[in-house]
Amino acid sequence: MSGGEMPIIIPLLSDKEGASVDELDDHILLLEAARHRLDVEWCEVLGVFEEGDGHRVFGYPSLVAYLRDRARMAGARAKRYVMWARAARRFRATFKAWRQNLVSTDQAGLLFRAAERVPDEYPDAEDVLLEIVGDNVEETRRVLDYWTATVNQPGKGSDLETQLLRRRFDYSRRANGMVEGEFALTSTAGEALIAALDAMTPPPASDDTRTTTQRRHDGFEDLVNSFLTGSTPPEVGGERPHVNVMVDLEALQGSPGGTHETEDGQVLDLDTIRVFACDSSLHRIVWNGQSEILDVGRRTRIIPAALRRAVIARDRHCVWQGCGRSARWADIHHLVSWADGGTTELTNLCLLCRYHHTLIHLHGWQPADVLHLKQKIPARAGHRTI
Repeated sequence: MSGGEMPIIIPLLSDKEGASVDELDDHILLLEAARHRLDVEWCEVLGVFEEGDGHRVFGYPSLVAYLRDRARMAGARAKRYVMWARAARRFRATFKAWRQNLVSTDQAGLLFRAAERVPDEYPDAEDVLLEIVGDNVEETRRVLDYWTATVNQPGKGSDLETQLLRRRFDYSRRANGMVEGEFALTSTAGEALIAALDAMTPPPASDDTRTTTQRRHDGFEDLVNSFLTGSTPPEVGGERPHVNVMVDLEALQGSPGGTHETEDGQVLDLDTIRVFACDSSLHRIVWNGQSEILDVGRRTRIIPAALRRAVIARDRHCVWQGCGRSARWADIHHLVSWADGGTTELTNLCLLCRYHHTLIHLHGWQPADVLHLKQKIPARAGHRTI
């Protein structure tokens, strides 16, 4: 420990099976605090060790080789620690925020990775980024993706050009008949594949014993057979499998700023956006003014496709606090039930994954009873047309 810092003492739970849920929750948070402190110490000590050529003293050609052999560490983990240690010594404000628990270890990792990608620009933006990284890892990732996209303007090297150079799809047949391979897809190809696989791998039934990766394999097999036989792929949320991209007009016109990401929050660079725009269907969302009506009142409980798109554009994912399951597998939920007089309009609708949607109806909860729904619902005033 550095001078002046109090160590974290974690008492062991002698009877883990007999502990209450609250006791286990407290213990988990203590363990995470200890892991945070340990990771900070790891990187600080490792940086000093490397600066003194400690690995060479022990006869290792690199710090990664030292960690893999001496600490019996996996290569990927060793490389991550070394990258963090070097970034921690160079970008002191980020390391200080990490040490003081202003950002979590995972958030610090994202900041260090961003610094590694654009090391010349990061120092000038470091203080501002630390102020706006957000409260969780996903918000931090989105902030850094948007900042990186802004930094990588035309003339500084296109991320799409790099992806095109690195794209690959390799496969081979093994002696036992199985086919294996590796691939690295561009953003456009990758998002299309994810959308198609999601359509082929709906949530498993209660008696489905397959692992996630096995279900993904079977979905891929169904996808290939669907193409070869010319059959129609299954619909998700009443629509054929597709990639939803949320784009502000400025980004669509090729200008920096605004929103340019998938419905899952994956930020796309402007070149990729223009590729999508060349061969796609555009659905404009107008938050004010007169256009396609989104308020169908009491006429029907069925959610029109345009209204579903508007709810997805606003909520992006299941709005149950801490869930974040993709909109691809979310239902549109009436906050005030249609049967109880609720209307089918944007301000009375939200996205809930199948699990949490079922949970609400199972218990008969009303909006006031559900403390886990994010406070951003209902929508802002004026969000009535698309």
